[in-house]
Amino acid sequence: MKGISRYCPMCNAAMKLVVEDGPRTCPRCQIELNINKYQEHDIDTCAKCEGMWIAPEVFRAVTTEFDVYNDDNSNPDYQKPSLPGSESYMPCACCNQLMVKKQFKRISGVMIDLCIHCGVWLDKDELMNIRNFIASGGLDSAQDHEFERFSSDTTQALDQIDNRLSDLEYMDKVMNIYSPRYWFHRFTR
Repeated sequence: MKGISRYCPMCNAAMKLVVEDGPRTCPRCQIELNINKYQEHDIDTCAKCEGMWIAPEVFRAVTTEFDVYNDDNSNPDYQKPSLPGSESYMPCACCNQLMVKKQFKRISGVMIDLCIHCGVWLDKDELMNIRNFIASGGLDSAQDHEFERFSSDTTQALDQIDNRLSDLEYMDKVMNIYSPRYWFHRFTR
């Protein structure tokens, strides 16, 4: 099995990567992160910029609808902020590889920095914005948006295939208009 595989090809179980459990550094400030509790989870936070380093399983746990709806601090009147300007990519707090910038659920307006193996870096107030997005029904909207995008992509692909088939049928007729074999097979079907 390849070392970069995230899921087992046989049973589709998630592969656990061994992440060093040493001190992590803030990708913005380059200072050591402090461990704080957030809803019974250990989250590394920066004392200077107030950013958060969150492990993937903890991020999934704190961004579930069940967890958000049970929290009285979530605001269901979420207003999508404008996307920030382009920023440079930051190194991962664990493995020092460059992280990927990704908008949470494609429509939330919250840009997160993601290391595919180690976790998620959230700047100040981004976790609260994500939780407010979820509380306002954002996951349903994101699912609807994905469905619309998928259906329009599928419709466009089918239209392209239909056009290609029409073109092929036309070319077949033009190329074989004088072929006796073409006419024989056409009328003997």
